Amino acid sequence: MPLKLRPKDVTYLKKGVVRQNWSPVTLYNLTRLAKQRTNGRTFFQQKYAAKQETRRYHGEHLTARQWQNIFRHSLKSVVPMNTHELASTDGSEYGAGRGSGLDGVERKYIPPVPYMNQTYAPMERRLDMAIFRAMFASSALQARQFVIHGFVKVNGKKMQYPQYMLNPGDMFSVDIEKVLFATGAPKGLPRSIDPKWKAKKKGGSASAEEDAKEGAEDAGSKEADAKPAKAEATKEDTNSAETEAPAEAEAEEQKTEYNKSKELSSGKDWWNDPNRDKIFDPLKPYRTPWRPRYYLSAFAFIPRYLEVNHNIGHAVYLRDPVARPGQSEVPTPFHQETMQLAYAWWLRRR
Repeated sequence: MPLKLRPKDVTYLKKGVVRQNWSPVTLYNLTRLAKQRTNGRTFFQQKYAAKQETRRYHGEHLTARQWQNIFRHSLKSVVPMNTHELASTDGSEYGAGRGSGLDGVERKYIPPVPYMNQTYAPMERRLDMAIFRAMFASSALQARQFVIHGFVKVNGKKMQYPQYMLNPGDMFSVDIEKVLFATGAPKGLPRSIDPKWKAKKKGGSASAEEDAKEGAEDAGSKEADAKPAKAEATKEDTNSAETEAPAEAEAEEQKTEYNKSKELSSGKDWWNDPNRDKIFDPLKPYRTPWRPRYYLSAFAFIPRYLEVNHNIGHAVYLRDPVARPGQSEVPTPFHQETMQLAYAWWLRRR
């Protein structure tokens, strides 16, 4: 089914805005996302543009004051260490031959730690953001809606505050029906308002009228030829009618059985029958049998700091996201330089 774009989406297409949702418009804008232009701009302009671009993605539903209240200038990171090597040696070989030209063991290149990508790490602790990252909702706004409407529990208790900051070890869950609705393909338009069905119906009625006209003309020409053959056919019909009587009765029985099964396969009788498989459920708000929504594969990933079970709609917030050499656990589509400028903007007056 072709997707209808709202005027808001068209604006996003024009400006190339990347939002925190699974929309095909966002997917298209991700393919066009480029490094921020810095030539001919002052440092203030660069910081402001970076702040504006990153805030459209990270917590667009939060006000600037709400974000500033949870912003932290300290950025968490870890340094991976070889525990086997640390246990087997005392570290003296690292200082051996210093200044004497002694060649040590060749070590792999360790990329720098992208600290600046941790700018929006406090945002990942929010309950609504964690629900979106766990793939229980198609956008951060929808996750917020689930929380406010009472479909989310934290550690077994209902939590209706989307701004709740999760602690390491907290378990949160979302109603499985809401997860299926958020991640499942939408239902098609009803036939009464579907333009494709209307066009098909119009074309079908026009072709039926043409076929009826052609059939009437053919019937008139065939009627004249059929009169001489009628007399011969009546003799043969009397003989064949005697043999076809049992076959007609059998066909009638099959027809009645088919009609009964057809009545049972639809409506309330079919729905109330416990022996029948209900693959197609007209009462569900998503398409049945369930299948993933369109373009979901491009957004399907789970961050390292979450442990998720989609079968039961539960997830555990293991720890706060950290930065490692060459990678950051905070998912972001923006370049490191853009995040650095945004961090410099939020760092002022701190």
